Amino acid sequence: MKLAITSTPSQARFAPILHRGDPAEAFALAAEIGYEGVELHLRRPSDINAAAVKSAARTGLSVPTLGTGMAAGEDGLTFADDNADVRQQAVNRIKEHIALAAELGSAVTIGLIWGRLGRAPVQRASRLAAATDCLRACCQAAAMQGVTVLFEPLNRYESDYPNTVDDALALIDTAGATNLKLLLDTFHMNIEEESLASSVRRAGARVGHVHLVDSNRQAPGHGHTDLKSVVHALARTGYSGYLSFEVLPLPSTSEAARDGYEVARKLLADV
Repeated sequence: MKLAITSTPSQARFAPILHRGDPAEAFALAAEIGYEGVELHLRRPSDINAAAVKSAARTGLSVPTLGTGMAAGEDGLTFADDNADVRQQAVNRIKEHIALAAELGSAVTIGLIWGRLGRAPVQRASRLAAATDCLRACCQAAAMQGVTVLFEPLNRYESDYPNTVDDALALIDTAGATNLKLLLDTFHMNIEEESLASSVRRAGARVGHVHLVDSNRQAPGHGHTDLKSVVHALARTGYSGYLSFEVLPLPSTSEAARDGYEVARKLLADV
C-alpha cells in the first residue's frame, strides 16, 4: 500500500484538506517526507495548471484521485437536485474533472456532489433515480477516457444515503459500471459501521481508494480509531492502492503530514 496527502489550491471553508495552497508545495512536502502521492481537491479543474502539476509530480509522486466535493459545498451542484439544470451542471463539472484525470492519470471521486435525497418517500425515490442516472453518465464518460470513478459513502450528518459500505456497494451494483469503485473513509466508517474491519472485508476487491483518517478528522495517531484493524483487513483483501490523509491540518500541515506518515508506516510494517 502507498501513502498520499491531500491538497487544494482553493479557499475551502469546510473541507478537511491537509495542505492548502500551491500544489507544488504539497508535492515538495510529500516528496521530502516519503509519500508516493498527492490527492488534489478542486472546486474546478481550471483551478490548477495541469502542466505544472505534471512537472511537480516528476519527483515520482502521482495524483491518485481528484476530489470534487467543493463543487457541492461552494457551488451547490449535486446529482440529487430537483432542478434538472443543476443536475446537468453537476455532471458537466464532473466531466471536466474526468478530462483532467485522464491527463494526470488519476481517478475522480464522487462524494458530496451526490447530494441529499430528502425524507419524503416519493421525493427520495425520484432523487435517487435522478442521482443514479447522473452517476451512470459520469461513469460512461470516464470509461471512454480510461478513468476510474470512486464513490465515497458519507456519514449521516453529511448525507442521507448512502451512509454505509453496504449501502454504497448496493448503489454500485445498481449503477452497473465496471469502472466504478468504492472509496472507504475511516472517519465516516467510524460513525456508521458496526465493525470497520468486517466492512473492509465485505468490500473486498471493489475498494479503489482509502482515506485513512482518525476519529477526530485528524491524521492517523491523533485520535482513537482502530486503524490497525483496517490496514490488516485491507491487506487480507489484497488491496495495494493508496491510503490518503483527508485530514485537518492540525496542529499544523507539516506536523500532521509527518505524524500521519510515521504512524501509517508502522501500521504497514505490521502487515
